[in-house]
Amino acid sequence: MGNTEMIRSALVMALGMGLAACGGGGGGGGDSTTTAVASSSAATSSAASSTASSTSSSAASSSTSSAASSSASSITSLGATGWATVGTNNLGVTGTTGGNAATSAKTYTVTNRNEFIQALYANAATINTDGSYSGTLDSSSKIIYVSGTIDLSMDKSLTALGESGYFTYGNASSSLNCSQYGGYASATAMWTAYYAAYKPSVWGTAALQIGSNTTVSGTPENARACYAAQQKKVVYINIPSNTSIIGVGSTAKIIHGNLVLGSSSSAPVDNIVVRNITFEDSFDYFPQWDPTDSTTGRWNSAYDNVSVMYATHVWLDHNTFTDGTNVDANYPSVWNETYAGTDYASSANGVLYHVQHHDGLSDVTKNANYVTLSYNYYHDHDKSLLFGGTDTASTSAENPNALKVSVHHNYFKNLRQRQPRVRYGMVHIYNNYFEGDLSASVNYQWSVGWYSGQASKLYVENNVIQLNNGSPTAATVYGGSSSTSKSSSCATTMGTGYDSSYCSAYSYYSGNLLNGSALSVQDLSSANITTTSTPWYASGVTSGTPGATPSSYYSYTPDDASVVASSVPAAAGAGKL
Repeated sequence: MGNTEMIRSALVMALGMGLAACGGGGGGGGDSTTTAVASSSAATSSAASSTASSTSSSAASSSTSSAASSSASSITSLGATGWATVGTNNLGVTGTTGGNAATSAKTYTVTNRNEFIQALYANAATINTDGSYSGTLDSSSKIIYVSGTIDLSMDKSLTALGESGYFTYGNASSSLNCSQYGGYASATAMWTAYYAAYKPSVWGTAALQIGSNTTVSGTPENARACYAAQQKKVVYINIPSNTSIIGVGSTAKIIHGNLVLGSSSSAPVDNIVVRNITFEDSFDYFPQWDPTDSTTGRWNSAYDNVSVMYATHVWLDHNTFTDGTNVDANYPSVWNETYAGTDYASSANGVLYHVQHHDGLSDVTKNANYVTLSYNYYHDHDKSLLFGGTDTASTSAENPNALKVSVHHNYFKNLRQRQPRVRYGMVHIYNNYFEGDLSASVNYQWSVGWYSGQASKLYVENNVIQLNNGSPTAATVYGGSSSTSKSSSCATTMGTGYDSSYCSAYSYYSGNLLNGSALSVQDLSSANITTTSTPWYASGVTSGTPGATPSSYYSYTPDDASVVASSVPAAAGAGKL
């Protein structure tokens, strides 16, 4: 193992020890103790700020168990639809019920980050000075009502953390000791060294490699990874089984962080409901440049607003997901050069090479299953919904038995791509309203709607797409590609009883409208996507020709496409229940 690999391994081990299963912990010093009285004071800040600001006078360490206000309690954990109704959850109940069985002692109202964390850990979490935390997640039934705005990017004192705050805490951390990597005087000095070391003409790209360079390595990258690990200890919030998170009224928000449902295969979760919350600006202060991404390189960030990974029976309903005002255009390319024929500084290429601080909105990956996304408002973002994060099948992660997702009555506006992008799963997309702009002058120019990836099985019906400032066609709305060789490899990985057909891609389209006219059906056979009216497999069938549809698994009645453009925007998003 080389020096760089050893350093990265040490970082991973240090972070893993702090985040193991329960999420967070380690470093920062100054453990908190739980108290009986919770404070409602909280600090908020813009994630774009590089300095910590806005401190509260008191930092609550425990959440309150109380009768929620009538506006909150009128929103229940019940009513899931689609795939979230299928199968039996860990409580022995059909479908997804979240914390519906919670006692009054496990019914919380939270107003800040500390209270929120304590509610997840039965008021027994240890919150450290730097905001990292540890404890044992509470898997008993619980309902957490969110009142007001909860900023997840905060330390124990509820001081908002920005780039400089994570830099300071990363240097002070006994487990990370980030100052050992270069000894940079500030985050600005680290980034100056990073940009100089990895600019395309110095480091190279997949399109034109320099020496043996591939992914970035060396002191500046080790420093970036270390400070990124410090941020992750704070903003990465694991959600346990049998939990309902419900917003109070129309103003409940969770900002600057990443809710994680099932962070590892060794700690899967089940039965989670999230309703009536606005999620905004899950901002990565330490994104990584990957010169091998898309051959000419891209910036990649680490955080979604909500990540559904090793989780089953999940219902995300009537939420809003957005970058807010902290849009990608605020962070233009730092590569002021042309290299190997690519102009990294041009405004025309800005959408490709800007520094990306946001990842997904509510991605569903790994071994997630029985998930429904309904009546959500997704807006002003680039990479919106990723279902399946890799083409390579695994029995413990992405595979054709997992990633069953229903996506219905959602409002997609001003999004660039992944609406959704699907691998492997049997995914039902119906009665959604998509509104986009083809003009290059907007913050999030439409690129593509849904995309059929490796072994995906899409059933798409009665959606409405309105695209302005251009002449869109079916190819503007959706596309796809699946590899036959990867289908064969998938069948081998899955084992006896599975064949390459089960690991192949299928799709069905019906009743969809594009700018008021019937959306034509593309022939994607050249991309190994087979069009059929029965693109799903019946329960227990893992070979041969698919012969099932959504109604084979659950009851639903799609609305006529003619009403979608008016009814969905009126009903979707937080504050609409």
